[in-house]
Amino acid sequence: MRFTASAIALAAAFAASGAAAQDAGQWTGFYAGFATNIISPEFDNTVAATPLQEGTSFGVYGGYNYAIGDSFVVGAELSYSGPATFQTSLGSPDFEFDNVVNARVRGGYAVGNALVYGSLGYQQVSYGAAAGISTAGNASGLVYGIGLEMLLADNVSVRLDYTSTHMNPDAGTILGASSGVQIDANAVGLGVALHF
Repeated sequence: MRFTASAIALAAAFAASGAAAQDAGQWTGFYAGFATNIISPEFDNTVAATPLQEGTSFGVYGGYNYAIGDSFVVGAELSYSGPATFQTSLGSPDFEFDNVVNARVRGGYAVGNALVYGSLGYQQVSYGAAAGISTAGNASGLVYGIGLEMLLADNVSVRLDYTSTHMNPDAGTILGASSGVQIDANAVGLGVALHF
């Protein structure tokens, strides 16, 4: 996941070096898209840590951007992604995020056709019962991240997005865990959106 953050920063620097002008206005408006996410979760602050492997999910997102001056963009976004299954390091049993809902604000800097942004918001997940790991429950908490989005045409963009989430699960649902257990999840998303 650290590589992803470095890749975003490098791509942003490359986009900046080749840009002739900044244009935030082209980002103003509504957008909606599809994304695939690679999620890496772990249980934190627990005496019964269960190593989990990465999982993949697919989802949708949409939001609104607003230009401030020639270079800055602010906006709000809502996303939903479906099931993501995570095997333990031994291959079985599985732990699963059934639903992931994410609401966040974004702020970024437009460089040519690129938008380099940071985000902050709130995420909630529901997870299923997993033998020896958890009962069914919900977890929620702060989500923050960085990303790079590029306009391929006037109304089509692609993006690479990195987020980190720290969530508090329902009490007693993570088996064998201490009272301060958290579910931490880092995710890398690749998305394609239409702009209206």
